[in-house]
Amino acid sequence: MRSVRINLTPWVVPGRRIGVIDELRGIAICLVIFYHCGGVLGIENRVHGEIGVDIFLMMSGFTLAMAAPAASLRQFLFRRFSRIYPTYWLALGITLLIQYKIYGFKRSWENIWQHVVGIHGFSRLAYFADIVDAFWFISMILAAYLVFGLIRRHLENLSLVIAVAGFLTAFASYMYIWNQHAGGLISLAVRIPSFFVGVIAGQLLGRGTGELRFNLLLGFGLICFYYQTFFLSIANNYTLPAVGIITAWIGIRALVAKVPAGRFLLGATAFLGLISYEVYLFHQPMVRDYNVYFCTRVLGYTAPSFRQLLIGILVAIPLTLVVSWAVHKAMEKLFSLAGGHRALPEAAPPA
Repeated sequence: MRSVRINLTPWVVPGRRIGVIDELRGIAICLVIFYHCGGVLGIENRVHGEIGVDIFLMMSGFTLAMAAPAASLRQFLFRRFSRIYPTYWLALGITLLIQYKIYGFKRSWENIWQHVVGIHGFSRLAYFADIVDAFWFISMILAAYLVFGLIRRHLENLSLVIAVAGFLTAFASYMYIWNQHAGGLISLAVRIPSFFVGVIAGQLLGRGTGELRFNLLLGFGLICFYYQTFFLSIANNYTLPAVGIITAWIGIRALVAKVPAGRFLLGATAFLGLISYEVYLFHQPMVRDYNVYFCTRVLGYTAPSFRQLLIGILVAIPLTLVVSWAVHKAMEKLFSLAGGHRALPEAAPPA
């Protein structure tokens, strides 16, 4: 037996918006916000809300695998990058302006242009989590889009997908270790498999076909993960728990939908999922930087207490939602006036 052919009844219809995807993105952004708020309040990281990043990556890979193979490479890249860049540039520009006005921060041109292009996550450690900590995710999702664009016509070959995932994970891990870049190693490299798990799931559940070939590609991919785990001493600890959360939510949502409070919860998480990318870009400075600034500079608290910071967070989160919804609608309006294609939100991250 040299291959295993997989034929499934497609679970979803390509081209249609899937409610559970938005709900899972909503859950993911809640986990990420909880993680960042916990950091502000000094709460021990027991829940590990950073797993929300991996849920985002899986949802991105899933939706791409269902919808993207039919488009040309040029169309695919344009649609993906037009979804990511305008909103990101707006958030980046606003953040740079506010940080300059209230903190007097002046950053190098090299730092700024790398953030504008979105390659700062692959650059020096000082740029990785600068300006806004979570902006490293932009580098990762842009790279994922580029790689996906190159293999999108061959997703049925699951061995190829595994080989690409294994190689990129091992290569990124090695390069970050070689450059003594801890941020890239623990935040970016170990999350690469999550995106490709989503790609495989999207191919099997969205298109219903796949073939696992027992060949050099499959062996190469698995050896890469072996190399990463046993030679680089790095474990991919986020991917499996993220799969567990996704599976659990799909399993219980039918029960949740049977009661009014549950239906409200489904609607709320779907709404959050709709604007999750915008929330991701804007929330961290709101709950942390501007919160601390307001407490110390405006209210005059030398060392803000847990209660004072918590009140600030409870104010900052609704403001973030309002800003995110406004930006989301503005971008939709911009794309409709330009006659462009407004892609479904496929990225929105992390920690």
